[in-house]
Amino acid sequence: MLAELQRLQILIKTLTQQLQDKRLENIQLQAQLATPVVNPEEQQARLALQHQLELLQVEHAQGVKDQETLSERLVELGRSHQDLQSNHEGLKATHTQHQVEQNQLRSEIQQLKQTLENERADFTQIKAQLEAERDGLVRKNEFAKQKVEAIIHRLSMLGQSTSTADTAN
Repeated sequence: MLAELQRLQILIKTLTQQLQDKRLENIQLQAQLATPVVNPEEQQARLALQHQLELLQVEHAQGVKDQETLSERLVELGRSHQDLQSNHEGLKATHTQHQVEQNQLRSEIQQLKQTLENERADFTQIKAQLEAERDGLVRKNEFAKQKVEAIIHRLSMLGQSTSTADTAN
């Protein structure tokens, strides 16, 4: 866009210079036409100059029209450039805002990750404690079971000795 603006500015300068050159040439030709013609060769030269003057006037008019068109195009490109610059600034601000939000989210994720790791460590420790407690309770249960079996065995032995004594009586 900027390159096109610069190219158009150069083109406008060139056309302006050409327009000035043609104006000078036009003035010179008009001065030559204003002088009275005496001989037929000068008359023919005068007609050629007049024809050349008319061509220059047409070129001049076209040059003015081209200059106006290029000026309008330059103004349009300037506006487009400003619009694009505004859009760029808006996108830049949005990008900056997204980066801030992304950094905040990363920070939150890092905090959550640390919290989860801490909770995992706590749960692992609690699990180990509970497993140790369970193992202790299983041993106590086995020991109590053995005691109960021993008591049942003694009672059954006592019950047999009493039944034997009752049957003997």
